[in-house]
Amino acid sequence: MGDSHCRCLHRFILLVVLFLSFVFSFASKIDVSFHGDQKRSLSSSINSSLRESAEYTMCATHREAKDGKPIALDFDCEQGYVISKITYADYGQSTGSCGKFKRGNCGASNTLNIVKKKCLRKEKCKLFVPDKIFGPSHCKGALSLVIDATCRKT
Repeated sequence: MGDSHCRCLHRFILLVVLFLSFVFSFASKIDVSFHGDQKRSLSSSINSSLRESAEYTMCATHREAKDGKPIALDFDCEQGYVISKITYADYGQSTGSCGKFKRGNCGASNTLNIVKKKCLRKEKCKLFVPDKIFGPSHCKGALSLVIDATCRKT
C-alpha cells in the first residue's frame, strides 16, 4: 500500500513539474511591453534582419486608462536606430492595424505634427496619454494614441 502511494505521489509531482515548465516556457515568449498595448515591427523578422537592415517600421497603440490618469507610451527604436519618419499619428478613434491605420471621425487634428516635433531623430520617445498637448477631442468614448514610424540606422 505504501509503495503504490509513493508511485502516485511521484506521478503527481512529475505532472506538476511538466505543467510548470510549459507555463514558464510559454510566459517567457509573451511580449508585455506597453502594459499590454500593441507594439509591432513590420519587418519580417526584426531580430535576425535588424543588423543588416538600414531601417524598419514600428507601430504602437496606446489606449487611455479607465481612470483617466496619464500613462506613458514609450516608443523606442532598437539601439543604434533613430525615429526617422512618422507616417501616421492620431489621438482619437483610429481603426485598422499596423501600417493600415485609418483616421476616425473625431480626434485631435494636430497629433501628427506634435508627435513629429517630440519624437523625430530620437532613439526613444515618451508620450503621455491623455495629454493636453494634443488639444480637445470631440470623440465620445475611449481614445487611443496610434503611431506608425520608421526607425533608421544611425
